[in-house]
Amino acid sequence: MKKTLLLLTVALICLAGAGCGREEVKPEGGDRPAAVPDAPSEPDGILHSRFSVAEGRQVRFSRGNLQFCSTGSHATVEGTAMGVFRFAEHQYDYVGQANALVSDTNTGWIDLFCWGSSGWHVAPCSEKDGDYDIESLCGSESYADWGVYNAIGSGVPGTWRTLTRDEWDYLVNRRAASSVDGIDSARYAEATVCGVKGLILLPDQFERPASLAPIANINPDDLAFDFSDNVYDTETWKLMEDAGAVFLPAAGFRGGTWISTVGEGGNYWAATCNANRQAYALLFINGLVNASAECHYEKDRGYGRSVRLVADVQNQR
Repeated sequence: MKKTLLLLTVALICLAGAGCGREEVKPEGGDRPAAVPDAPSEPDGILHSRFSVAEGRQVRFSRGNLQFCSTGSHATVEGTAMGVFRFAEHQYDYVGQANALVSDTNTGWIDLFCWGSSGWHVAPCSEKDGDYDIESLCGSESYADWGVYNAIGSGVPGTWRTLTRDEWDYLVNRRAASSVDGIDSARYAEATVCGVKGLILLPDQFERPASLAPIANINPDDLAFDFSDNVYDTETWKLMEDAGAVFLPAAGFRGGTWISTVGEGGNYWAATCNANRQAYALLFINGLVNASAECHYEKDRGYGRSVRLVADVQNQR
């Protein structure tokens, strides 16, 4: 019980800990991985809507959170490795408490990963703090990024990548987007989709389906919002998804083999780290969203969080 409370406390500290003035690490080779020449133009599992993550730079999200199973094998930039990566079948799917079984002998699926556990330096099934001498998941160390180093599903290595801290912040807080239900630059709202709590991201160009109720508490500027503001079942969510909405489920948080805040909080890694073996993440709970959270717990990179990969758009709009 004490450990569970500790994990919840750590998650809440992370949510409150952004904006401490540290500069984002910019390793040699730039802040994003270079494009891979043989990556397919239309990757399997990609969603159609576009999101700006910087001026003149757009991405498209994968259809679901990243998952890993230690059985089988898959291609990497350097050859072949054990295990298989895939995307969740639906945007609202997550593994949950079964992440507690994480180990190199577990044959089930997991979806809460230690930071940089692509298999290059740290194994995807790592359950604790590992070798985190790397300073970024970008540039010269981009092989530490799950999507750069590994083939996901039927794809090829280098197709996908993880958003940086600045990109998450730009996407959630600063980009220009469509006006929706009286809100200019409508970017996000909390919701419950098919019984799963989480965060809806609205693309740069979005029109709410006419048959659906107005979206409540878009880009809220106070804490008076929660997951019950917008509720979608399978039918109504399909309309939202077809219109371009992306959903990040509140898949929880893992410390070792202890699982916390499943169904109550979302924790999504950024490709950016800071000092003291820590890293940044997009974090949200009921009534609070932090797009560039700086976690203040020693060896934070050893905690398990969700990974939602993106692919860069080659023909920007």
